[in-house]
Amino acid sequence: MQLPVHFSHPEPPGGSRSVWPVFIPFGGCSGRCIYCAQDLQTGTETQDPATILSDLRHRLEQSLPHKRSPPEIGFYGGTFTRLPLVWQHRFLALAREYKHQGLLSRIRCSTRPDAVEPEQIRDLRKLGLDMVELGIQSLDDKVLQASRRGYSSDEARRACQTIREQGLELGIQMMPGLPGQTPTAWQGEIREVCRLRPDTVRIYPCLVLEGTPLAGLWKRGFYQPWDTERTIRAVSRATLRLWRKDIPVIRMGLHPERDLLPSILAGPWHSAMGNLVRSRILFYILFGYAMQKGTRRSLRGLTAPGGTRGSSGAITASIAQGCASSTFPPKRSVTRRTIDSPSFSKRDPWRKTPCLEDVKRL
Repeated sequence: MQLPVHFSHPEPPGGSRSVWPVFIPFGGCSGRCIYCAQDLQTGTETQDPATILSDLRHRLEQSLPHKRSPPEIGFYGGTFTRLPLVWQHRFLALAREYKHQGLLSRIRCSTRPDAVEPEQIRDLRKLGLDMVELGIQSLDDKVLQASRRGYSSDEARRACQTIREQGLELGIQMMPGLPGQTPTAWQGEIREVCRLRPDTVRIYPCLVLEGTPLAGLWKRGFYQPWDTERTIRAVSRATLRLWRKDIPVIRMGLHPERDLLPSILAGPWHSAMGNLVRSRILFYILFGYAMQKGTRRSLRGLTAPGGTRGSSGAITASIAQGCASSTFPPKRSVTRRTIDSPSFSKRDPWRKTPCLEDVKRL
């Protein structure tokens, strides 16, 4: 009789917060990075701050009272801490008003590492800011220079320290596949991100978008983006490394905005990048378990937690794809089902008794 082997999902809690995004494309930006097309990436046309603030107030008044639980609000799409101070204060004052009413839970913004000053961050915290997400993108100085980011890796580290010292939560945004970057080097950058101990991480694989300086390099043959398979492999390994340090990865890949899709010239685009990455991680776990046990026998079935119901098909497809190129073949087809349980289980021919596996040790 074959009994199941159980193991917990390695993803830490905290990755499913509801955030109301407010996009301020290119707001506060002194230049343009080589890959950037904020209007396409956010699906928002460039507008003056007064119009954005007025529209935001109207949308908050119309929508927030009807929400069951208060979301967070996040100011994205530019360099928030380089907006004129009056607009930083006005945006935060509006958000704080709804936060005090219990209609918003937290306030966050995104900015650049070289736009973080201790006194300013302290003032923004007093105005209600809870988290700063830093668009670090890379911790390799050569990659940063090739991407025209305009700061060094040391500045990025200091910015992380400043945000922590001022009592705010820290988010880090990373971008694999930038010019001059290799998957091996990027894994080293992720190890350093783990040492920085952010509260959340976003991973946006680099795409070639029409109208960007990177598109010109690509058309002239001076840049080649990572393909989808290389990206899934690199991001899944990085994500598992972050999960093992209890760091949630709250986004993988750009949101499929209407104007974005026709503007993608090249690069690892997939509308379900997060599902593909999570599925590949599960395959790595199963494969690691098989190698630990020194077996090349077949995987016969997988029972997944109910929370993975929407991605169970992608999970099985990823397992099948990984098995096809490994010494861990499935037995004809891998059966799957979901149950109301926090853990996975698999049916295999290796053990006669059930056991618990701590995935973080694999």
